[in-house]
Amino acid sequence: MKKFLYGAIILLVIALVVIGVYLFNLFNAFQSGVDSSYEGTDREGSELREEDIDPSMDSFTVLILGVDENDARSEKNNMDTDDFRTDTMMLATFDKEADEVKLTGIPRDTLTYFPEQNYFDKITHAHREGGPDNSMAAVESLLNVPVDFYVRVNMSAVVDVVDSLGGVEFDVPFDMNEPNLNDDGRTRLDAGKQTLNGEEALAVVRSRRVDTDLGRGQRQLEMVESILSKAKSTGALTKLDDLIKVVADNTKHNMEAGTIRSLAAYYSTNELEFNSTQLRGSDYWNPGNGAYFYWANEEHLYTISSTLRETLGLEEPEPYDMINVRLMDYITPYQYLDDYYLEEFEPEQPPYFMQEGYEPQFGDGFDIPESNPEESIEGEGDIETSPEEQPQNEESGGEDVPREPAGETQPEQSSEEYYDDGSGQDDGQGAQFDEQPATEEYNGGTGGFEGGSRSYNGV
Repeated sequence: MKKFLYGAIILLVIALVVIGVYLFNLFNAFQSGVDSSYEGTDREGSELREEDIDPSMDSFTVLILGVDENDARSEKNNMDTDDFRTDTMMLATFDKEADEVKLTGIPRDTLTYFPEQNYFDKITHAHREGGPDNSMAAVESLLNVPVDFYVRVNMSAVVDVVDSLGGVEFDVPFDMNEPNLNDDGRTRLDAGKQTLNGEEALAVVRSRRVDTDLGRGQRQLEMVESILSKAKSTGALTKLDDLIKVVADNTKHNMEAGTIRSLAAYYSTNELEFNSTQLRGSDYWNPGNGAYFYWANEEHLYTISSTLRETLGLEEPEPYDMINVRLMDYITPYQYLDDYYLEEFEPEQPPYFMQEGYEPQFGDGFDIPESNPEESIEGEGDIETSPEEQPQNEESGGEDVPREPAGETQPEQSSEEYYDDGSGQDDGQGAQFDEQPATEEYNGGTGGFEGGSRSYNGV
């Protein structure tokens, strides 16, 4: 009996030593991975925060930037990571009170003010113009919500993460045939619920050939939820060292190791709910050069802002705190704004969605009544037309055509090639556009727009 007891103790000690060595090595790998992927920003926190936050105690936001970079594209175009546009942009708001993560998808063509550059442009261009700092500033100007942290993910990480997790279950909405990771082959998928490997998951988040760019954004939100849910499963814990290596090799972020450890500990032991939305809006062609943009719906912007600011413990916004709402009738892409429009101008009438008798459309911005985002929002489709075929409206007198602020000149505009491979390398200026504007007119309440080159697609 004593021999058995001694043997059991010896085996237990050996097991503890082995586990201790494994955990020590895992900790070192974690620390090394976090340190190697850390990339700070030039800013010392958001100007929309009055006080510093503790992510282990407070609600906070993380901007997720997906850059569809691979070695072949980098070598072909002689580009560094900071030279790429973002193919995916989501703001994750971690609600510590409700154990919920609110995911806000921002379509890459969304017309947004860039504070550093002092003009409106597609939000996908913000990263190219100034890296993560510029993207964070652009999102803050769009939503009037502080961006506390960022994570920039090389889209090829999708392949490695999903494979490390042993695949993810996903309901593929339609048959797909997409370029593979290295653009040297194809990935084919049949519609239906199935377990996807890494290459197949990448095809799902890249594809926009059947539905729209906005439909792709909705799938990306769903894929993020699927990956996060699988990562929390018990089986995934045995693959932590693999996941750490994937993160170290494919991401950059501005979170300290201690912050990540405390968050991982908290969220691995608490059940999280995910609630997602995608910014609604309308198709818009710039009358000056026919370039395509996505015009964010002002009411949805305000509603999302109100919900997220409440989650973060901030004061409710005023509609004109948001530059897209305040200048809704005066926005012109690539036009420098003078000080009057930036600091003093305010419309005489409140925005249409704040006027008496108007029926709100968007609930809290996330739980939208009778809404199917994939059916109700358009974005660019797949019909290729030349810029000359797009409506110019230069002399149409359409009431919705934005008026240019006076006294400033325009920045130089680029004319890069448009890639239709999901790489996000579209310039929106003199490129091939995918869809004619819809003909429906907005009639959702007082103050809406009529005619012109904006088309509103409803809820």
